[in-house]
Amino acid sequence: MGKNALLVAFVAALLFIGTGCDTIVTLDRPVVSSVALDTDKGGTLRLTWTAVTDAVSYEVTTDDSVYTTTSTSFDVTVPSATIEVRAVNGNDESDAAVIDCKVVETSSIILYGISDTTASHPSGLAFTTSGSASAMSLDDANKPTLDFVCDDQQASVTPVGLINAGDYTSWTPPNTKMNTLMDAGTTDFDAFDIAASTGYTTQLKTDVNGVYALWLSASTAWTTSDHFAKAKIVSIEDVGGAKKVTLNVAYQKIGGLRWLVK
Repeated sequence: MGKNALLVAFVAALLFIGTGCDTIVTLDRPVVSSVALDTDKGGTLRLTWTAVTDAVSYEVTTDDSVYTTTSTSFDVTVPSATIEVRAVNGNDESDAAVIDCKVVETSSIILYGISDTTASHPSGLAFTTSGSASAMSLDDANKPTLDFVCDDQQASVTPVGLINAGDYTSWTPPNTKMNTLMDAGTTDFDAFDIAASTGYTTQLKTDVNGVYALWLSASTAWTTSDHFAKAKIVSIEDVGGAKKVTLNVAYQKIGGLRWLVK
């Protein structure tokens, strides 16, 4: 074999070795599940996933941080609207598994105090499991599903406030909910990003520009079946001797999670 042939063979061998080191690894997207933790009553979201073939580590991205772990679980302790999880092997990354933690917002809900007798003026506030909220009348058919009532008669909330629908024990059919609320101590609806774990009451006077944390529950103990929301009172008007209240609300879809990030 001539010198030129040997040189070509040597260069080809180097090229083979070099390209062999840059083999692309195709990684599957992690299949991620999430659950709010009881340890801090829904302040932490635990992510878990099955190990991805050929993954060396995993990258967890929140709104403001990127974390690396070799485990197949990760606890996120700071409220985040979106979380992404990727499998990693060197320079190769999988597509992201995306966990949507944003609240579902409903704006400009109008409620009337229960002293208002106009049939078309609803006093009840109800959330659906998808997170949307609506104003509903106090008709018997609606009573079991209501979460809160706009009350302008009870001394505990004078001149107007929100009361857990389950507190109206004389209703037929009954409402058995044990929802509570508390003053968030701010007027900044958007910046209020996590509800407290204690300090709630079933009846609370509300004020214009006030922001309130809502705890929706069927019991007095925290569970992953509970949901948290927030409300801002936009305006309170006098209408024919009754109160007309306009509010914005936002609901966390993940059970038990206290995060309220937009």
